This record gives sequence, C-alpha cells and structure tokens, in this order.
Amino acid sequence: MSEITAVALPVEEIGAYCQTQSIERLSLFGPGFDAWLRSDKEIGVLVEYLPEASVSYIDMARQERVLSEIMSGAVDLRTPNELEPTSKQQILAGATLVFAEDAGE
Repeated sequence: MSEITAVALPVEEIGAYCQTQSIERLSLFGPGFDAWLRSDKEIGVLVEYLPEASVSYIDMARQERVLSEIMSGAVDLRTPNELEPTSKQQILAGATLVFAEDAGE
C-alpha cells in the first residue's frame, strides 16, 4: 500500500474515529478516491477491524455515515472479505493507507 500524499484529508479526525470503532486499518481505494475533490463519486473505504472486534452490519452502516460526514463525501465502506476475489489483490495493492493502529509503535 502507498502512503497518503496529495489529497488533504482530515487524517487526525479519521484516526481518532477509527480508534473509537475498533478499526485497525483504514485505506482508500478506487476511482472515487482519484476524483474525490472533483466529483460526486463515492470514495472506496477499506477497513480492517481489530481481531477481538465484534462489528455488525448495522455498526458498519453507521460507520459509513459518520465517515461520509468526516470526509465530506459519500463513502462506500468495505472489508477485505467483501471484495470480489478477481479484483481483491489489485485493490489491496493500490489502496492508500490513511490510518493504522500500529503506526505509532
């Protein structure tokens, strides 16, 4: 994964929110991210939860809504297990890491 560089995101606010939601890693992916500041496309957000986390689909829907507010754009929240097997490796390789729980260690 590459590191975030060109787009100004509220990274600290995203990180603070992730820490309250048992999110271990959050990355951005897809064409919505590439055109994020210029269009109304959804931003692909890939989340990985802490191993001990218990997250329901209702929790994920709420997280998607809150992250949309934080990022001022429509978010499409996904986990790696939800990605299509045929494109999973390409998405993971091209995703841009925004938050990692272990980044401060």
